[in-house]
Amino acid sequence: MLKQNLPSWSIDAFEPLISSETMFVHIHKLHKGYVDKLNSRFQNAPLLRIPPSEVLSDLSGYLEPKDQDFYQDMMGGNVTHTLFWKIISPTPSLKINPFLRDFKITPETLKSQIKQEGLARFGSGWVWGALDSQGNLKVYSTKNHDTPYMRKQTPLFCVDVWEHAYFLDRHGDRKAWLDIVCEFIDFNAINAVYQAHLQGHDLIDMWSLQR
Repeated sequence: MLKQNLPSWSIDAFEPLISSETMFVHIHKLHKGYVDKLNSRFQNAPLLRIPPSEVLSDLSGYLEPKDQDFYQDMMGGNVTHTLFWKIISPTPSLKINPFLRDFKITPETLKSQIKQEGLARFGSGWVWGALDSQGNLKVYSTKNHDTPYMRKQTPLFCVDVWEHAYFLDRHGDRKAWLDIVCEFIDFNAINAVYQAHLQGHDLIDMWSLQR
C-alpha cells in the first residue's frame, strides 16, 4: 500500500498568503484522495512498487487499456503534488547553486518563465521544469496531471495551476497565485532533485512510492 508523502512544513506555514484552509484541503483531501484511490484500485499489486517514471512513460506496456487513464490521472496527481510540496518552502533559498549555474539561469528569469507558461495554460494543469533527452532544461505546461515522464523527460520541479490551488484565497486569479507561489520556490530543493538525477537517481520515484 502506498503512503502519502506529506510536506515537511505545517499547513499554516504560508499564512496569510496561502491559507491554512486551502492547504488542508489541497493536502489532506485532494492529494490524499489520489493515493487512496490508487490503493483501492490496485491494492497490493506489484504495480505500486514499480517506479512511476517507468509506468508513466510506457502506460500501454504496464497496464490494460481500462486502467491506463486511471493510473495516469491518479499517479500523476500523486507525483505532481509530492514534488510540489518538496520544492516550495516558507523559507526558500535563492542562492546561486549548481542547478542555476549549469543552465545559466537566474531565479528571476525562471520565475518569469513559470508565470508565462502558467498563464498560457488553458484550464487545469502544471508548469514544469524538465530535462529533455539531451539534458536541456525545458519549461512548459501540461494539462491535468500529465507529467514529463510521458514525454520521456525528467522532471525537476512543478507548479500547480489547477484552480483548487488558489480559488479560495485568490478567487480564481491565476496571476495573483503565480506571483505568490513563485516567491516560495526553493531553488536548493530543485538542485537536490537535479543532483540526484546526475547521480542516476530519481527522488520523485522514491518520494511517490513511500510506504
